[in-house]
Amino acid sequence: MRIQFGTSGWRGIIARDFTWDRVDSVVDAIASHLGSLGFDSVAVGGDTRFQSPELAEMAARRFAGYGFRAVLSDRPVPTPVLSHAVRRLALGGVVNFTASHNPFMYNGIKFSPASGGPAGGDVTSAIEKLIEEQSRPAAGRGGVEVADLITPYVSELPRFIDVDCFRDYPLRAVFDPFNGTSSGLLDRVLRGWGASVRTIHEKRDPLFDGRHPEPNEKGLEDLSSEVVRSGASIGLANDGDADRFGLVDESGSYVSPHDFLALLLDYLVSEKGVRGAAVRSVSTGSLMDRVASSAGLELVETRVGFKYLGACMLERQVSLAGEESGGLSVGGHVPEKDGILACLYAAEMVCRRKAGLGLQLRALWERYGRLFHRRLDLALDDPTRAALEAAFAEGATKSIGGIPVVGRDSVDGSRLHLEGGGWVLMRMSGTEPLARVYLEASSAAALDALEAGVGSLLPGGGRR
Repeated sequence: MRIQFGTSGWRGIIARDFTWDRVDSVVDAIASHLGSLGFDSVAVGGDTRFQSPELAEMAARRFAGYGFRAVLSDRPVPTPVLSHAVRRLALGGVVNFTASHNPFMYNGIKFSPASGGPAGGDVTSAIEKLIEEQSRPAAGRGGVEVADLITPYVSELPRFIDVDCFRDYPLRAVFDPFNGTSSGLLDRVLRGWGASVRTIHEKRDPLFDGRHPEPNEKGLEDLSSEVVRSGASIGLANDGDADRFGLVDESGSYVSPHDFLALLLDYLVSEKGVRGAAVRSVSTGSLMDRVASSAGLELVETRVGFKYLGACMLERQVSLAGEESGGLSVGGHVPEKDGILACLYAAEMVCRRKAGLGLQLRALWERYGRLFHRRLDLALDDPTRAALEAAFAEGATKSIGGIPVVGRDSVDGSRLHLEGGGWVLMRMSGTEPLARVYLEASSAAALDALEAGVGSLLPGGGRR
């Protein structure tokens, strides 16, 4: 089976696709790639998944055998911390053992170049070719340096976060690190700044306490219950490698990334004077566009995958870059999504405005209107793929859920624009055997109608 990199690295089922010998092949190819560019140093780390720490140590020693200076994290480490380290230490790249939000049976390798952002398609294609060629660099005399990469990252957080506001407001937070790398990091930082934090699902568990490790609405049910039970000000969450965020407001209600990105952009502009382009992926809601327009900011729309948002951050001044799957970064920070920073911004907003995120969102909706969103993950078989491709072809579908289609684009996948401003986007996942269908509507009823309309396009009318 050919090794292919998706929107965020190569992932596979442990012991079936993701095996030690295949990991060796990927590490060898990355070493060859970095060597061809004149680099002889690399940061190596991994998350809390099964064998991630052991694989990170093995990879570091393998790089050292090829003459590299391999800086190995001394503990399971968040993805954004590795991105910070490669820039701070001026290393050639990052090898990160993680499958991010994928189920427990997966692991993977994510490679980032010296910029610290996700590798672009040209880079991953070159690595894939080297894997097929079974490229292996010449032996050399390098070394492994075991290092604390987290402390330097934490020391720079006050560049972005107003620490003083935590002393002026008695923040009570519940935190769910999903048994991952931000456990003992984000909660420790907040406590050090004066907040009261209760942490759940904090111990390392490669099975993620039996949950799917994605901090979306379903995944945050435990967090929501604990916020309500304890009367906390906010609920915060990260996925296992802490590049994604999840939020629950003061009432226990889920705060979607679509809404939080717009709220954060408004906050950064109005209260912190941040300027620069607002960047979002094509699957992310357009409430962010309304805020950017009101603030006189350019709005840049990219393909799905933070590598496209990160590339934009490297090319121009950016205020905020974010995507609907729970990833964001800000200008001046790493061009990689950072769920830790996202949660800290959410906590800061509550403290500085002395109001919960729910109250703040209602005020935002009064100013800009409210939009409703949903993502459908459809298991792909041949009939489903054929039906979706036919339905989303140019001119094939005149209406969805009774709402007329007025336009179409193919920025990434196929997006149908609807009368009244909503849209439906269909694209194939780059890392899982799924078709993802994204919906945006101006009301909850219209959103339900769109979901039913998409179901009617599938084999059997969507009945499973």
